[in-house]
Amino acid sequence: MKTSAKLMLSAVFAAGLTFTANAQIGAPFPSGVNLFSSPSATNLGLYNAQFGVGASLFGQNLYFDSTDTVPSIISTWAPGQADVSGYWQAGGGAVKAVYLGKTAEWENDFGYVKIPPGPPSYVPLVTDVTSGNPVSGYEHVVNYGAGETLDFFVNSGGPVGEGGLFYAFGLSNEYAGTDASIHTYWALASVLTNYWDGSAWVTDFVPTILVGYEDARNDQGIYDEDFNDFVVAFQFLPAQQTAVPEPSTYGLIGASVLLGLVGYRRFKSSRRQAAAT
Repeated sequence: MKTSAKLMLSAVFAAGLTFTANAQIGAPFPSGVNLFSSPSATNLGLYNAQFGVGASLFGQNLYFDSTDTVPSIISTWAPGQADVSGYWQAGGGAVKAVYLGKTAEWENDFGYVKIPPGPPSYVPLVTDVTSGNPVSGYEHVVNYGAGETLDFFVNSGGPVGEGGLFYAFGLSNEYAGTDASIHTYWALASVLTNYWDGSAWVTDFVPTILVGYEDARNDQGIYDEDFNDFVVAFQFLPAQQTAVPEPSTYGLIGASVLLGLVGYRRFKSSRRQAAAT
């Protein structure tokens, strides 16, 4: 059972958006998080032509939300975690996550960790994933600094003991018992994208890693090795301009709101005392 979003977000603000896991870590994440948003009109058209209805990348529509519409090409991708060692920029850069689709019946969570510090500093990007939430083709950009990298996880939304927390790029399985098996398939593509190159907006091909996750432990009868429970594309870019605060700043925002509330209450109290005298 999930804690109410309002109470959980208060705790998140107080903790500076650091999440401490216990067991399979679904419960500590607030419900209703969804930081994915519609891409620009340019990228909306480009993504539809390459990932979606145009299907120019693999000849199959990668936008799906059920086993009836899942693209069979995923089963041909390379097994294991993606090798992205050559894509990190020493001075910092960005990874854009583009949501493609899911078949999982569990309401999984998806997010990332920055390295350093790595786990357990989890940042959820979307929780309680359901059909249409997020929308296929929607995106979220995560900037990282000099000397940092990122890894992205799926946190299984099923019963504790049946799932775990599984990564795309190299970190080991967590909260999955003795399960050390693979939980991702991946493929490399070059995707035409409009992005900020540090001085101007340009449209060019960028390296894009497509990852499909398996969300069940391998000792469960539901471990079907289809690797389409949650599928996302990761684009490796220079640092990007973001229209909303990075999640790491939410704690500061929350602290500012809290200080403002305290100041307002003190102001009201002083007004009442002045009126009484």
